[in-house]
Amino acid sequence: MRPTTIRLFEASVIASQLIRIVNIVVHAGAMAAALEIERNQLLIGPFANALVAIGLALAVSRGRFSIARWFLAAVIALDLIGLGGIPAVATMIGVPFAIFSVIAILLMLAAGVLMFLPASSEWLKQRA
Repeated sequence: MRPTTIRLFEASVIASQLIRIVNIVVHAGAMAAALEIERNQLLIGPFANALVAIGLALAVSRGRFSIARWFLAAVIALDLIGLGGIPAVATMIGVPFAIFSVIAILLMLAAGVLMFLPASSEWLKQRA
């Protein structure tokens, strides 16, 4: 049985990525105009990011690969660095986009904390 911390970790990562994708799809027109690229080019990045983040999260939560959490921690660190650009994003694309981006990043931060809590670490050590 997976501990609650691991179940919440998995849910946080998936929710974060879903929010991120929906947010970008909803605001794709404004983003494409601001970045001067085509809408389809814009959508590649978020889907690739979601694939990597969810894949790493599942490697931790389902596969019990503790090394994957270090790679996911690096992804989360990059997200946290991205918080510095939120004011510029709010100006370029809009405040609603910025708010949902912050929510997605905070969910990833919560997932990062959850995957390093003692219950999660202990569960990962008990590899079946």
